[in-house]
Amino acid sequence: MNLVTLSSRLTGVLFLGALLASCGGGGGSSSPAPVPVQTPACSSVRIDADATIAAGKTGGATALACSGTLADVTWTQESGPAVTLLASRSATVSFEPGVAGTIRLRADMHLADGTAASATTDVVVTAPVAGSSLTVRADHSVRPQMDTSVRAWPTLASGETVSSIVWTQTAGPAVTMDTTNPRVLMFKSPATSTDTVLKFRAVLTTSSGRQDADDVMVGVETQAAKPNGYMFDATERVHPYRSTGVYTSVLTRCVYDISLFYVDSSHTNFCSAATLPLLQTEAGPGAVPSVAQIMGRVLVSHDFLGANFEQFLLTQDPYGDFRRLFAGVSAIVLGSHVRPSYYTSATGAIYLDANNFWLTPEQRDVVTEVPDYRLAYADALNYSSFGRLVKNNDYARRSFPSTLRVTRDTPDLIVDLGRLLYHELSHASDFYPTTDRSLTPALSIYANAVPRIAAKSLPSDALAAQYPLRSAEMKALGQVLFQGATPTDAQKAYTAAQVGSFFGPDVASDDYAYSIYKDNNSREDLAMLFEEFMMSYRHGIQYDIAFTNVFKDNMTFDDVIVAWGERGRIAEPSIKPRIKLVVDRIAPWIGAAAVDTLPAPIMMRVGQSWTANLAISPAGNAVQPSSLRMGVTGSAPRAVRDDLQGARRSH
Repeated sequence: MNLVTLSSRLTGVLFLGALLASCGGGGGSSSPAPVPVQTPACSSVRIDADATIAAGKTGGATALACSGTLADVTWTQESGPAVTLLASRSATVSFEPGVAGTIRLRADMHLADGTAASATTDVVVTAPVAGSSLTVRADHSVRPQMDTSVRAWPTLASGETVSSIVWTQTAGPAVTMDTTNPRVLMFKSPATSTDTVLKFRAVLTTSSGRQDADDVMVGVETQAAKPNGYMFDATERVHPYRSTGVYTSVLTRCVYDISLFYVDSSHTNFCSAATLPLLQTEAGPGAVPSVAQIMGRVLVSHDFLGANFEQFLLTQDPYGDFRRLFAGVSAIVLGSHVRPSYYTSATGAIYLDANNFWLTPEQRDVVTEVPDYRLAYADALNYSSFGRLVKNNDYARRSFPSTLRVTRDTPDLIVDLGRLLYHELSHASDFYPTTDRSLTPALSIYANAVPRIAAKSLPSDALAAQYPLRSAEMKALGQVLFQGATPTDAQKAYTAAQVGSFFGPDVASDDYAYSIYKDNNSREDLAMLFEEFMMSYRHGIQYDIAFTNVFKDNMTFDDVIVAWGERGRIAEPSIKPRIKLVVDRIAPWIGAAAVDTLPAPIMMRVGQSWTANLAISPAGNAVQPSSLRMGVTGSAPRAVRDDLQGARRSH
């Protein structure tokens, strides 16, 4: 996601027409009802926790400031059956004891004024529930006006099925609950001037009439008011992954603080490039940053995100591509509520969705399930845009259904995290290519970018000037699909075949290339070309894109009929020169000649289903990576939403 503009959804303000590079309710909603709010007497800090839970269910505890805000929180367990505290640096901690006993938790805190405080709480764990039961995961904290979710997990006795799951709010300021999917509760946290706790109850009724319930709490931390010209609508609580990094003390305030603002060049509090420079400065001119240097620039909402990211860099970057590309950024923010992922030239940082980093079911529990808001933009159109990543005539990505407690290995991340990094880091290198990362230290990173933007000297500007996108129809559809413009009657009437006739003769590799904010720039065009090239060249993975009949909830992929589709489109003769320009500017260590090694594109079979068009590569002509295979295999189809958003709207 190339945030060269401040998306109103992400930031609420536009300035200079070029800051962010962004890729980055329904019938089940219920209206708020008055919920009693009881605040216990409190002088400094307090803990709101479950008093009693059954073994095998999830418990929660929230640390709250009686007034003001909490600067930091650290949870530890003092006694009782051992539990894992994945969110030990968050205001709310969730845990799942396996046996009965009494768990004592301690929260050590600092208030915003520097005052230290601590509190403890005891949670009694009783025997497990016999028979069918329900567990809601996971208790967590958010800031005001943030979208979030929790999921109900039924465990059913033999022969029983779920009859219903019904949600109610039992405490805290009332919110509008979206339970379109009865197993998932989604809502926006309320505005609040004091720390508070929302509590919800889910009641399971099985086919035999048996009932079981579970409660969940979501803490809402107060946050300072947004300044005029604010950068962020809200920021979640994050902390440096490395406590002793060279720039640890400035990371949060320079790249992910609610107080950041930009009105104009004279009215801003952006950090200077001397305070937080690009990683290239720390590594040295022309040097490749080490993994340790990269990890010193990482902010996380949960420590496991940093640990998984570090392991990925250590094991899945044999050519040093990612490390070279990271030299063009100032920081990396990994957040459980960052969605969509994006890069912004305002701070020089990339902000990555935690859904790309989890390895265990418990880690996945902390990641919000609220979908990317842009997925709804296509609802009024008369066709669907499908995409998938393919290797050896099969899905390159294993299936990880959100309804199952599944695990994945670090090599599995290359399909999701790898392509995301290629995309977002190409945005960073668009603004600061490998040959031009020397900045004026006294100016902010954004102030260093302004002259480049004004002069149209970015690689994406060269792409737009030398090999421009031509289809007026696709550019207009891009405004609908990715910028939220209201579709015209003519656009609503377009068939999939018509859209294919607009797209096919043009030189974009993907319809996300038409996500253009203004000035006819090719920021996303460049990023999609680079992403697809690297996934094919390094990992032997090709991209499918197709335009089909409208996909509906009651359909399978056998019902999705391809009206136009192509595999490996980046190898089209009309597109190769564009990729050579991109590779030469973004990854010159590879060399533009590598583009000529891409496997030939293959047109899909029109009139056949999306399923039938999976095995279309010639036998014996399977795509091979350029060298070392990166360990991505699997045959199970991805989730429906993954195919619908394809290689595009997931950024």
